[in-house]
Amino acid sequence: MLNQQIREVIQQFRTVLPAEYSTLIEQGAGEISALDIIENALKNGDEAPDFALLNHIGHLRKLEDYLQEGPLVLTFYRGVWCPYCNLQLKVYAERLNEIMGAGAQLVAVTPEKPEAIAILESTGAPKDVIDMSVGNLPFDVLHDNGNSLAAKFGLEFELPESHKTLMKELHIDLVALTGNQRFVFPDPATYLIGSDGLIKWSFVPNNYRKRAEVDQILTALSEL
Repeated sequence: MLNQQIREVIQQFRTVLPAEYSTLIEQGAGEISALDIIENALKNGDEAPDFALLNHIGHLRKLEDYLQEGPLVLTFYRGVWCPYCNLQLKVYAERLNEIMGAGAQLVAVTPEKPEAIAILESTGAPKDVIDMSVGNLPFDVLHDNGNSLAAKFGLEFELPESHKTLMKELHIDLVALTGNQRFVFPDPATYLIGSDGLIKWSFVPNNYRKRAEVDQILTALSEL
């Protein structure tokens, strides 16, 4: 299961990273979990905000166009600098045929620029922490410039100072990756949007180390 794999990565980091890094990670994780994201986020029955965003190859993608073909699974992720995001995207890609077989499309949304991997490689981000192999995913990855769509979903939060310090120590330039200096990212929520534009199912963890399992998504699709 995806979350079991995430727990294994967490344990691995605790083993290989310097103690001061682990302290920064846990401090920031606690601050994030104390935010009111779950209370503020859109929920089942709410109308999904409209959007028109560019995908990773520069093509404009609109919500209405996706919904003409059926329900949409919309998942938010922070960026390729986040190991848990990379693991999630890989698992989703591996099981994309199951999601599509259930009648839905899958789309990922991030505030990160499409050229993020190249930026990371040029700035010396540690390859034992950042998986550079994520790329050429078999589904649309949309650039949410300025995190505007995430804000409409109520998912926006500012990275804690402890995590900003950690990113600096790891040579991960978040300003270069996102093109802005706000250090604002989305909670890694996943939504199922029906053809009528209403949210049918939602997973809002308020915990960047917990993600929606594909089996949960498939169950939600089977109940439409």
